[in-house]
Amino acid sequence: MSDDVLRVLALTIACLFGLWTAIACRRAQGQGLPGSDALIWAGLSVVFFLLSLMKTARGLGLLRGFGGYLRDFFKQLGWYEDRRRLQIAASIAIAVLVIVMIVWGLMWAWHYTKRYRLAIGFTGLTLGFAIIRFISLHEVDAWNARAPWASTTADFVAAAGVSAVAIARLWQLRDFALRRARI
Repeated sequence: MSDDVLRVLALTIACLFGLWTAIACRRAQGQGLPGSDALIWAGLSVVFFLLSLMKTARGLGLLRGFGGYLRDFFKQLGWYEDRRRLQIAASIAIAVLVIVMIVWGLMWAWHYTKRYRLAIGFTGLTLGFAIIRFISLHEVDAWNARAPWASTTADFVAAAGVSAVAIARLWQLRDFALRRARI
């Protein structure tokens, strides 16, 4: 299997775990158990679904010419000439934001209902890579060409991290339901 197929599969699995967790949280909330994070899990599921769709579309060649269209659009707006400073600032800001989100998630990983923050941090990792690649700073493009495995690794780590946190949340909801059934 090629890397693209494995990436799409990993992102789809994370999407399905997020959806399963969202449904389980919603059911738990209906039974009076802690499950108010259902909307967050549903949002994470949608993000991974869209990422897997984009990777599939790019792998099939459906996005060819899209970069040229965007370049022409920004040239018409007059934003293309001064793009270098904006690209550098945006790339740095996104990298810092992703690091902050992961640290924020790790600080709350111990809390039984706020583990979704760690899942958000992992999602930020793969979204950050995608957005920085979209910004298309020449140094980042050159780095991507020298290390094509980095983006794949980020996708796998993000999908595995979100899936692990989702499994932990599902297990926790199961324990809540079992304790409640014994009472």
